[in-house]
Amino acid sequence: MTDQSSSVQRRRGPHILSIVLFVAALGFAAAAVYFWYSDNVENDDERPAPTAAAGMYSLVNVVTALDEAGLEVDYGRSPATANANQIDPPGQNLEVGDTNVYVFFFTGADASIAGLAREQAFRRVEPATMTLLTESDNDVSDGQPLTAFEGANVIAVLIGGDDELRDQVREVIEGLS
Repeated sequence: MTDQSSSVQRRRGPHILSIVLFVAALGFAAAAVYFWYSDNVENDDERPAPTAAAGMYSLVNVVTALDEAGLEVDYGRSPATANANQIDPPGQNLEVGDTNVYVFFFTGADASIAGLAREQAFRRVEPATMTLLTESDNDVSDGQPLTAFEGANVIAVLIGGDDELRDQVREVIEGLS
C-alpha cells in the first residue's frame, strides 16, 4: 500500500505546480488589462502638437495655427507635395476648406537664418508667373490664381480661394513669428 500512496503524492506535486502557474498567468493577464485600461482612460486621443521654437515652424504647427484661427484644415494627400519654379524647397499640401495651400519651409541653424532665407526667397516670388508642379509635372494650380504669404520660416501659396479665405490665411501666416 505504501507504493500506491507515494505514487499519488508524486503525481500531485506537478498538478499543484500546474495550478499555481495557471493562477499566476491569470494574475499577470489581469494586471496587463488593468494597466492597458488605466493608460487609455488617463490619456485622451489628441496628442498635443509639438511646440515650435520661435520662428522655426513645421507643418503641424501651421495646421494648428490655421485650426486655431477657425479654419477647417487637413493634410493634403493628392498630391502631398509640389515644386515651385520660384521657391527651392518643395511645398507641402494643406487642404483649407475647399482649396489647397502649399507651405514651403526654410531651415537654418536658428530662426534668424531661416527667416533670412525665407525673405530672400520671397523677393523672387511672383504669383502671376509661379507654377506648382507635382513630381510627374502636373500643374496643381489648374489655372487658378495663386497668392503668396510669408511669416517666420514659412512661405504659403494659396491656390484660388475667395477674399475672406485669403485674408484669413494671410493673417495666420504673417502672424507666425
